[in-house]
Amino acid sequence: MDGICVDASAQGKGVGTLLLNAVFDAAKARGLAKVTLDVIDSNPRARALYERVGFKATTTDHLGPLRHVFGFSAATKMVREIN
Repeated sequence: MDGICVDASAQGKGVGTLLLNAVFDAAKARGLAKVTLDVIDSNPRARALYERVGFKATTTDHLGPLRHVFGFSAATKMVREIN
């Protein structure tokens, strides 16, 4: 999964969970076994959402000096199995 975006006015209302459930349904319909994504360290609310819906962190990549260019220090790969 490349990413989702929820407008600030809709955050905290379950929209992100609905979007992710649609991703899971689409993955299941395609016969996929898992969904993977990267979440950046400067977005803890997104990570909390991903963890709530069953994603597990697998690896974290640190950007080092490039953190100043990209605006975050690390990205964590997360995976959720599709049942």
